[in-house]
Amino acid sequence: MSNFFQLFVAWGVLLLVLLSLYLIDKVNVIHSKHVGPEIPKTYTDSLFADLHGKSLWDAMSGIPMAGYPPELLQKLRPHYEPVIRQHIEHVFIQGQQDGAKQEQSVPKNVASFPTPRGSLESWLPMHHVASLYQVGFDHEQHPEHWLTNQQTLDQVVAMLYARTGLILSEPYSSHLMERKLPELGDELSNEGAQAETVQASDTAALTHETQTETLGSESSLSPPSQQVPA
Repeated sequence: MSNFFQLFVAWGVLLLVLLSLYLIDKVNVIHSKHVGPEIPKTYTDSLFADLHGKSLWDAMSGIPMAGYPPELLQKLRPHYEPVIRQHIEHVFIQGQQDGAKQEQSVPKNVASFPTPRGSLESWLPMHHVASLYQVGFDHEQHPEHWLTNQQTLDQVVAMLYARTGLILSEPYSSHLMERKLPELGDELSNEGAQAETVQASDTAALTHETQTETLGSESSLSPPSQQVPA
């Protein structure tokens, strides 16, 4: 009797294991139908082959890459410049937008940008990305610090272009940073108000002097009154 009971328990455990495996498989099938297969990232710009993200940055920065001789990378640099330009402007504008909302966030140093042949993933060093984001944020928060922000932006961009062997034709601050001088209007208004006050004071003083001179003239010209005897 004990042997039969042990055999019954063993079969019961086996059935439970099989049932559990069946249920797990069913759950996985249902989940895959709703979620769909995972699609790997694809970058449609075939000009750079398998260079994208950090590998693209490394290649443009002069790090030797297997299958990419220096002369080939030199030909790719003019096509890489629009990608890094979009990335720089994207991070700066993100800082501006967060500055307008007064909500500072952590920028990402990886993003995909369109090219004439499709799209390409760009990677930039995080410390440079943080500097670009912060100068955009500060420019929106403190436009009176325009000169300092301009110098910071142009220095960071110059370093990125120098590291990738690109030629910087003009500083980015010339089109990304509009100089805002709200205090200029206030100064002009104050100067205008002061000028009007001074002019009014001069006019009042001149009028007073004119009236005084007129009264003095009338007093000197008027003959003394004579009393007629009765």
